[in-house]
Amino acid sequence: MKKIILLSVIVVILAGCSAAPLGTTYYDLEDLQEKIDEQFSDTLFAHAHWGVLIQSLNSGDVWYKRNEEKMFMPASNEKILTSAAALLKLGPQFKFTTTLNYTGEIIDSVLNGDLIIVGDGDPTLYNKFYDEPTTLFKHWADTLLQLGIKQINGNIIGDDNAFDDNHLGYGWAFDGLDAWYSAEVGALQLNENYLDLKFYPPLTASDTLIIIPNLVSDYYSIENNVEVVDTGRSRIRIDRPFGENKIIVSGKIVVGEEPFERTPSITNPTMFYVTVLKETFKQNGLDITGTPLDCDNIENYNFDSLKTKTILVHKSPPLNEILKLLMKRSQNMYAETMVRTLGYKYEGLGSFKNGKKIVEETLSRFGVEPGGYAFMDGSGLSRYNFVSPKQIIKILTGMWNGEYKEIWYDIQPVAGVDGTLKRRMKGTKAEGNVHAKTGTISNVRGLSGYVKTSTGEDVVFSFLINGHLKTSRDTELITDKVLEFIAEFPYISDDLIVDKRKPADKL
Repeated sequence: MKKIILLSVIVVILAGCSAAPLGTTYYDLEDLQEKIDEQFSDTLFAHAHWGVLIQSLNSGDVWYKRNEEKMFMPASNEKILTSAAALLKLGPQFKFTTTLNYTGEIIDSVLNGDLIIVGDGDPTLYNKFYDEPTTLFKHWADTLLQLGIKQINGNIIGDDNAFDDNHLGYGWAFDGLDAWYSAEVGALQLNENYLDLKFYPPLTASDTLIIIPNLVSDYYSIENNVEVVDTGRSRIRIDRPFGENKIIVSGKIVVGEEPFERTPSITNPTMFYVTVLKETFKQNGLDITGTPLDCDNIENYNFDSLKTKTILVHKSPPLNEILKLLMKRSQNMYAETMVRTLGYKYEGLGSFKNGKKIVEETLSRFGVEPGGYAFMDGSGLSRYNFVSPKQIIKILTGMWNGEYKEIWYDIQPVAGVDGTLKRRMKGTKAEGNVHAKTGTISNVRGLSGYVKTSTGEDVVFSFLINGHLKTSRDTELITDKVLEFIAEFPYISDDLIVDKRKPADKL
C-alpha cells in the first residue's frame, strides 16, 4: 500500500513539472551530452575549430560547451548583434523617412527649381514590400500631377548626407563586390542596390540568350557575350568592373534549359535612385528639363530648410517588418543600413564608426563589453569580425528575457518553414521548433538561436565553426542532428526529479 501511495506522489510531481504525455521516459542529461559530443567530435572536422554553447533558458544550466569563450568569425551570426541593437534602440515601430522638397516657385503647372529627395536609409523600395521597385516613384509622380505640376525646370537631386560616403563594409572581399550580397549601402536605396536578371535560354543554337532585368534603366548596361551550345554544361559568369555599371555576362548556355536568375550589384546607390526616379516621372507624364544629380557632386551643396518647401513625406514600413526580412533572408545591405541608421539617429551622421559605438553601448547591457569582441561590420561579410559563442548566448538570452521577446523570436528563420532554414530539419521534431540565425562564408558556418525540448524546456544555443574544408551541407548534418536530439529530449530540469531518476535507454 505504501509503495502505491509513493508512486502516486511521484506521478503528481512529474505532472506538475511538465506537460509531457503519460508514459514519457526521462533521460539523463549525460546521455544527451555524450550524443552531442560525438557529433562535434566527428573526425571529418578534426582540422577545424568548433565553438559551442547550449544552455537551458529555464534553469540557466549549461548543457554542453566547447571553446565557448574563444573568438570565432561569426559570418551572418553577426546580424544577431546588429538586429538586437537596432530593435532595442530604435524600437519595433521605427520608420525611415524620405521627403520630397523643392526650391524655387511653382508657376501655373511648372516647378521652376530643383526637386530634392532627402533620405535616411529606407531599404524597402523593392518587390518584397511593394508590387515593384518603382511603385512608390509612380505614386509620387501622381501626387505631383494632382498638385498641378506637369513640368520641372530643374534637376532631380538626391540628398544622401544622412550617411557618409563609405558604401562598403570594412574587410569585404574584393572579388565579391559585384554580387547582390555585397551591395553598397546609402541613405537613398532602390531595388536593394542590385538588379534581378532573368535569363531565358534559347530553344535552338541559332537563337540568343534573352536577359530581362526587373528594373529597366539607362543607368546601367548589359553586355551579353554568352555562347549558345547544343550540348554540355551551362556555365554563366557575371562581372561588373569596379566603379562601373557595365554588367558583363559571359560563358556558355545549353539550349532548352530552364530559366534562371542572377543578381549583380550596382555602384553609387544615390545616382541609381535619382536616375530611375527621373525616368519613372517622365514615363508617368512629368516633363523634366534637368538631370539627376548626387548632392555630393554639387559644389558647396547644403540643404537649407529655409529655402526649400516640402511636397510630401514618406514613411517606410515599421522596423519589425524590416528586421524580419533582414534576419530570415540574411540581407546584408539591410544590416549595414541598421548600423548607419543608429549612427545617424544618435550621433548625427550615419557612419559605421558612429553606429558601432551605439551597437557596443547597447550590447553592454547583456554583459557583452566593448573590447571583448570585434564588431567590424553589421552583416558578417567582414573577415575581421570575431565573437564567442558565450557572447552570442548572452545576447540571445537577454533578448529572450526582454520587452521585445515575441518580436525577436518571430524575426528568426524557422527550421523547415521559412528563411535560410526553410529546407532544413524537415520531418523532425526540430521542424517548426528551431528559431535560429544561420551564417555562411567561405570556411565558416554559424547557427545560433532557440529550440524547445519535447517536455517544453526552452534551450538557447550557439554553434560556430571556423577553418573547415568541408561543404556547408557537411556542417549542417552535424548541427541539425544535435538540434534534433535536443528537440526530441524529454528532460525536466527540476533538481528533485533529475537527481532521483536513473538513466533510461539511449535515444
